[in-house]
Amino acid sequence: MLSACGAQTPPQASTPPAAEANKDTANSLPEPTADPQLIPLYDPDEVLGSLPRGRQDPFAPPPQALVAAQDDASDSGGDGVPELMGVSSVGGVAQAFVSYGSYSGPVAPGDVGDPDRLPWLPTGVGVAGVDVQRGRLLLERDGRPLSPLQL
Repeated sequence: MLSACGAQTPPQASTPPAAEANKDTANSLPEPTADPQLIPLYDPDEVLGSLPRGRQDPFAPPPQALVAAQDDASDSGGDGVPELMGVSSVGGVAQAFVSYGSYSGPVAPGDVGDPDRLPWLPTGVGVAGVDVQRGRLLLERDGRPLSPLQL
């Protein structure tokens, strides 16, 4: 036996008249305004395309390090051999990063050590070449090759 509670006839559903609902929403819409003439934002590709990629010289010391190197009163004294820290080829220009005494910085073929300009190379020692493939720095003094520095 089944028992349930409820009326003999199902309840009737009630809905608001459609015409009255449309009038209410039509009256509540705001008035159209003039075009605000907004400038569209740049898309991500435009933003990223306008930025420079990478560093011009990844081995260059920060600018404050260059100033500190020039202002540093301690002199390397011209003793010893510079230490090769790394080599790179950026934009087809081969460079090496060397450390000498308390100084360090980038060198390129043709650079010559000078206490005022390039204190990270011994005075009179020139860069004959940078072999990026083999990780070597070729040095010379008075046109005569010196022992290459190897990474």
